[in-house]
Amino acid sequence: MTAFRIIPTVKLFNLAKKARYDGYGSNSVYITVRTKGSHELVEIYRDIKSVFNNGKDMTWNQLFNFMDKQLTESLVVFE
Repeated sequence: MTAFRIIPTVKLFNLAKKARYDGYGSNSVYITVRTKGSHELVEIYRDIKSVFNNGKDMTWNQLFNFMDKQLTESLVVFE
């Protein structure tokens, strides 16, 4: 079982959805790090790719499809 903070995870999902619908779905995931929030997004992405994708980089389409499937089957616990 892997736990992620829900708000940054949803932000990452929305980034993947936007990139996919803007036509950048086949590009590799690239997140610029300018704020603390971006650091969290990068950490969540790194955790996802290391745990669920054997450490391989993902495209925006792969990330969106994976998160779409996983978020619909997830249990959310608020602290």
